[in-house]
Amino acid sequence: MPSPISYIQHPDNTPLSLDARPSSPPETPPLPLGLICNSLNKMPNGTLVEISSPRLAPDMRGIGQIIWCRRLGKGYQLGVAFYTSDDLYAIRMMEQLCHIEHYRHILVTEGQSLTLECAAREWIEKFAEHFPTDGL
Repeated sequence: MPSPISYIQHPDNTPLSLDARPSSPPETPPLPLGLICNSLNKMPNGTLVEISSPRLAPDMRGIGQIIWCRRLGKGYQLGVAFYTSDDLYAIRMMEQLCHIEHYRHILVTEGQSLTLECAAREWIEKFAEHFPTDGL
């Protein structure tokens, strides 16, 4: 099974929903950007999943395919490939929100209190230019 060239690492402190979807596997090669995330559940390679972040972006979701699953501590680390630019774009936007929330959480633990909007502005200034795009 071909793999993406690079991945976005999902932050552990921001929960994702991964729901298996019955469907036939894609016949096209994966796009060059994938996602790495952790799960308590083992998911077989080839499983199609709908990925969402109900707390941060309830209306944003994308469909991907599990291309690898590795044991990690008490759970699993999953590699997810995407096959349409719409799915990858939605996941990339959702991941930016997750990374902004993760950044805000770090600042709170350091004693700073920022609204999500202020944290977003600060994160964009510091990190947005380095966030993977891979042609989107």
